[in-house]
Amino acid sequence: MNDVASLAGVSRGSVSNYINGKKIKLDTQEKIKEAIAALNYIPNATARSLKTSKSNFVVFILPTVNSPFFSALSYHMQQELQRYGYKMILCNSNNRSEEEIEYIQMANTQKVAGLITMSYAEVSNLIATDIPLVSIEKRVSDKVPLVIADNYAGGQLAAHTLSQSGAKHLLFVSKNPVKNISTIREKSFFDYCNTHGMIADRFIARDIPNFVDDFQEFILAHIQDHQFDYDGIFSDSDEYASDFYNILIREGIKIPNQVQIIGFDGARVYARQKINLSSIKQPTDKIAEKAVEKLLLQFNGDNKNISLDDQTFLPVSFEQGMTTRVIF
Repeated sequence: MNDVASLAGVSRGSVSNYINGKKIKLDTQEKIKEAIAALNYIPNATARSLKTSKSNFVVFILPTVNSPFFSALSYHMQQELQRYGYKMILCNSNNRSEEEIEYIQMANTQKVAGLITMSYAEVSNLIATDIPLVSIEKRVSDKVPLVIADNYAGGQLAAHTLSQSGAKHLLFVSKNPVKNISTIREKSFFDYCNTHGMIADRFIARDIPNFVDDFQEFILAHIQDHQFDYDGIFSDSDEYASDFYNILIREGIKIPNQVQIIGFDGARVYARQKINLSSIKQPTDKIAEKAVEKLLLQFNGDNKNISLDDQTFLPVSFEQGMTTRVIF
């Protein structure tokens, strides 16, 4: 820091303020920035956190990063945290409670600034009370803010869209175990169908490595004379909807002329990707924005009144792809 201050022609205090994100004059910022680049100076974050008793690291735990939705969410989370001067540590729990618990224990040991989790484990009793925490999708404690997309509205929107586009005999598809938010998506879909007198069935594949074989067996059993018994399909995830789409196409069923399909998530692999699968889109950018907002409130000591009512529901939307007819 002394070398940076000397080269920039500023005080050591100015360098310290710059590194710790405090406001200084713009011309001073530029001088320090140029000096840091010239000297290849890397601040010691661990030492700084020991001195200030503050860390600028936030742990973000996901069940997996191997999907467009989770990939998009992690990107927006990193961007949002960076906007406020925090660095994100991304942890992939592989849908395993044991791994998630290890990450939380690591967060406690390293005294990180905060923790955001899409938790599927019972972890509320493992989180130190002095670590701010926000959960996404599933509540982990009645003292922890929850940010979640409006899954019930999503199931209703899927059924409504299929109905408006002419589908008469609907099918919900998923894979065991159907739980957490998936049960909400399924329930709202059938609630709409029951209320509006629509015929709807469900097919749930077994929880086995080759579960797609179950999808194929079901489809083959319901094809007669090149016609599928259902003309509208909704799944609680884009993944399973895509599986059904590929099998139906392979069996000569025309999409969307004979069968229309809607998934859930609506995330792109890359920004310019052409949308093929129609889907109920979750607002990954807004989820990240609201989760970070809830975390910052706790950093500022505004978490005393957090209760079971602290749930933020974010609106979903329908994204038109090539697997549903366009409604005029």
